[in-house]
Amino acid sequence: MIPDRYTTRRIRARYIQALQAIPLPVRRADPPDAFLPIDLAGLPVLATEAIGERLVQYSLVVGQTRFRLTFIDTHPALIGHVINLETPSPRLVIAEPFHTEWALTNELALAAHATRIWKDHTRTCNR
Repeated sequence: MIPDRYTTRRIRARYIQALQAIPLPVRRADPPDAFLPIDLAGLPVLATEAIGERLVQYSLVVGQTRFRLTFIDTHPALIGHVINLETPSPRLVIAEPFHTEWALTNELALAAHATRIWKDHTRTCNR
């Protein structure tokens, strides 16, 4: 019989070994991947646009028809989301009150770029 003081150590060792065998998603590559960069939230960045003298990243929220908008050089980085990309009238949802004035001033440009990026990266099937 195994003494109790060794049981937890063996269980912990097996657990660590099992965790190391699981492939975990990569949140950040060093150096950054030029083909498909990843933002700090772990989302793929599809485009970077200069809007209103600031660089805005458009990150795809996987499984949803929305983009997450973030600044590259400003803190806090999050601006918000552009939703309803599959409809003719996408909508900007502002998540950070600090950027509200800037986002409302550039709302049309943000939505227009998001629509163009969405159309460039999606396929349509005619079957």
